This record gives sequence, structure tokens and C-alpha cells, in this order.
Amino acid sequence: MLMEKRIVCIILAIILLLVPTAPVTAQDSSNSTITITMTTESVLEIELNPTNWEIGIVEPDTEYKTNPEKTWCTITNRGNCTVDTYIKGVDAICVDNPSQKWALSQNANNEENEYVLWYWIGWTSTEYVPITKTESGLGYDFCIDLDIDDGNQKQFGLKLLTPTSFEGGRDMENTITISAVAA
Repeated sequence: MLMEKRIVCIILAIILLLVPTAPVTAQDSSNSTITITMTTESVLEIELNPTNWEIGIVEPDTEYKTNPEKTWCTITNRGNCTVDTYIKGVDAICVDNPSQKWALSQNANNEENEYVLWYWIGWTSTEYVPITKTESGLGYDFCIDLDIDDGNQKQFGLKLLTPTSFEGGRDMENTITISAVAA
């Protein structure tokens, strides 16, 4: 008998819970929309084209420029926010023997086994700007306020001044790093 009362009470409680919802389910359906606006994280993505400059055999104390001189490479902002870009270089190393190096000049002067590298941003510069190994100072601010809209592409060129003297017959390689931060 006690068990039957509990079952009846439980069934009655379930029925009472369903009764208030019955008028809601019986109403006419209508459609409404909710607009949700949210902010996502910044996506930083830049693309360079081309990414290799094959100079070939070089002579001491000689300048080499990309062709076309000021518009050789295109930097494109593929992210979702405006970015500031920065540039830095490293010492050039011998492909076959990385202990043999040309030091990247920090003052735009070449010497024995020391070379100079510059960039020219075709849309703003009036001259070449030296590339250094540091993340501050002259040359580090590369392309400021690279937009995501119509202004998402800019072009630049490079210039190399080889050391005043060096051991020949080596394949030398350098890497330039262009980084981006949200503006």
C-alpha cells in the first residue's frame, strides 16, 4: 500500500510539472532572430612574394639590387587586423661550412668579411634603409600600418653590398625576418 501511494504521488508530481507548460506548447509558433556580435582574437598573417633572391656569383665590394629595384617583393596582410611590420637580418653563412660567415654590418659600412644589406620601400622611402641584426633602431620599423582593406599590399626592394674582400668559391646564404604585430 505504501508503495502504491509513492507511485501515485510521483505520477501526480510529474503531471503537475507538465500542466504549466501545456499552454506554452499550445501557442502559435513565430520566428524571431537574435543577432550576436562578438570580438575574435587578432589573426596576424603576412605573406611575402617572392621569398628568395638568387644573386649568383658576386664580386668583392660590389652592390647588387633586386629587379625591379623598388617593387621586387610584395608584402600582403592576410590577417584580420592592421599590422606593423619589422625587419631584421643575420650574418650570412657558408652553406657548406656554417662556421665561415660574413658579418651583417650594423653601421652601413662594408669591410673584410662584413656586408651591408638595405631595403627600399617603394611607396614611402626616398632612399635605401639599412637592415640590422637588432630589433630596434634604424631600419627596424619596416612597414607600419599595413591595412586589411585596399591597402593590404606594399612592395619593396633590397640592395646588397658585398664585403671589401672575402674568400671566393663559397655559397653564402642570409635570412631576413619580417615580423608583424597588431597595430
